[in-house]
Amino acid sequence: MTWIDRRAACFVVMLVLALVSAAGHSGAEETAPSRVYDIAAQPLDAALDVYIRTSGTQVFYETALTAGLTAKSVTGRFTPASALAQLLTATGLIARRTDSDAFIIVPAPQQKAALTGPAAARGLPFMTALQRGVVDALCRGELTRPGSYKVAVEIWIAPSGVFQRTSLVGSTGDAERDRAVVAALSGVSLRMAPPSDSPQPFILSIGARSPDRTGDCSG
Repeated sequence: MTWIDRRAACFVVMLVLALVSAAGHSGAEETAPSRVYDIAAQPLDAALDVYIRTSGTQVFYETALTAGLTAKSVTGRFTPASALAQLLTATGLIARRTDSDAFIIVPAPQQKAALTGPAAARGLPFMTALQRGVVDALCRGELTRPGSYKVAVEIWIAPSGVFQRTSLVGSTGDAERDRAVVAALSGVSLRMAPPSDSPQPFILSIGARSPDRTGDCSG
């Protein structure tokens, strides 16, 4: 997203808090609802932003992987996984489903050794825990409940998995909500260490999505 400060050498996790409904939590592609997509060929970061808004799913990726790449156009009716696979065609990247029905973008097997080695595999459980920790923390308060605002958040995470410091990049448009978001995320514990080779802070994008559509905080 263009409004995020893309800092050199930062490990950036784009996280849109748009949980699929409880009925879709099985993660089975054959039962996933299809949607109509109309995404033009364009820089991959921009195309992923359109995909996220259209599909209502979560996508995790390092901007270092997507920088300079062009997405293939996606036009027609697809399931979320099929649309994302089409978008990533010829980029050298693939999408893997997490156990929470989100996707993480990683190098294709033939590219992995050159680009990331085993880092992507080590990072997947942590990013899943990070997603859950942020969602759970924000869902505890009416003011911070995802669905009506968007903002980017910087989080510094200790080796113990505790959020040491949190700050906003920009504003939600409501000063009281800004303070509440920072407070809600302060001191969160993932009980899992971040990958040792991940520069910090982690930068997350919280996107506005209709709770009726996404099922955020339904659990």
